[in-house]
Amino acid sequence: MTYTYEFPRPSVTLDAVVLRTPALKFPEILLIKRGREPFAGSWALPGGFLEMEESPLFGAARELLEETGLSELPLKPLFTCGEPGRDPRGRTITMLFGCLVRDVEQAPKGSDDADEAAWFSFDHLPELAFDHKRVINQVKNHLQWQTQTSIIGRDVFHGVASKKDIIRLHQNICSELDVDLVERAEKLGLLTCKEGICQYLPIVPHGPDWHPNVW
Repeated sequence: MTYTYEFPRPSVTLDAVVLRTPALKFPEILLIKRGREPFAGSWALPGGFLEMEESPLFGAARELLEETGLSELPLKPLFTCGEPGRDPRGRTITMLFGCLVRDVEQAPKGSDDADEAAWFSFDHLPELAFDHKRVINQVKNHLQWQTQTSIIGRDVFHGVASKKDIIRLHQNICSELDVDLVERAEKLGLLTCKEGICQYLPIVPHGPDWHPNVW
């Protein structure tokens, strides 16, 4: 089918924000080194253009697989970036999908148009392409905000964890958090705990375009 429009329209890209925390410390973020212009040789979030017949979530997972070899990660909708001038190729809207996991089953490896793939500390980021420095700062702020106001670690712990480990993860991300965070989450209906073991409860509502607790 041919589409014809009178007015200019933006392109849509998809980026994957994958965080890991093997030792329950402040997470690392997965980046790729771009092999093509623009910004060849700079690091960036894995991602690329949305194809015409795919959903955004599927497209983000596809780009992540093509550029890093990683698949079947619990990506959830995060936020959207669309400031004019952020992409020298033209007007581009980027949808971000994120996840926080304990670790991945295999080491990421750059492929397709990514020369390398590697984990980085938030405190020691390399030179970044596009507006990804600002984007990653916003990711960090979002992670800390969810830590302070709700609960994190559902995918890290696969839904079940000790109260001690939940507190440890949260305090490693926000050191000033109170140890009553588990009790707060219980009152909010996010956790149920018995004898020091906590289960993450289902979150309703959620869907393919929105999820209240990404991390």
